[in-house]
Amino acid sequence: MIRGRSIVVGLVVVALVALAAGTALLVRGPQIPASADSASRQDVRAATERFATAINTYDVTDLDEYVERVEPLLTDELAEQFKASTRDLLAKFEAAKIVSKGKVGQVAIDSMDRDSAEAIAAITISTEPADVQFGQPRLRWRVSLVKQEGAWLVENFANIPVETTAPEEGAAP
Repeated sequence: MIRGRSIVVGLVVVALVALAAGTALLVRGPQIPASADSASRQDVRAATERFATAINTYDVTDLDEYVERVEPLLTDELAEQFKASTRDLLAKFEAAKIVSKGKVGQVAIDSMDRDSAEAIAAITISTEPADVQFGQPRLRWRVSLVKQEGAWLVENFANIPVETTAPEEGAAP
C-alpha cells in the first residue's frame, strides 16, 4: 500500500511540475531570438524613417512624384486615403511653389510585436521659399506600422504637438 501511495504521489508531483512548466511557457509566450528582435527593431526604425522623410519632402509643383514615392510605404487602405486627400490639399499651395524637405533626427520604438509596431519620429522641416514656413519647423509623428508580406508598412500616423516654449520655472511637468 505504501508503494501504491508513493507512485500516486510521484505522479501528482510530475503532473504539477508539467503544469507549472506549461503555464510558464504560456505566460512567456513565443520567444524571438535577440538577433531577430534587433533586426526587426532596426527594420521598424528604417521603415519609420523612410516614411517620415518621404511624407515631409515634397514639391507642390510635382505631386505625382510625391504620391508615387510615399504610396508604397503605406497599407492599401491608407494609400487610398493619402491619394484622395494629398493632391487637393497641396495643390492649393502650387502658386507659392513650396518645396518642403524633411530630415529625421531620431526614431524611437514605443511598442512592438511580431506584426505591428508603434514608433515616434522627430523631424526637422525646411521649406523654400524660406519666408513661407508651412507648419511647424519641428515635428513629431506617432507612426503605427504593420508587417505585411515581410515588409513594414504605415497603417496610420498622427502629428504630436511640440511645445515651442519652455515651461515656466517651477511649473509642474
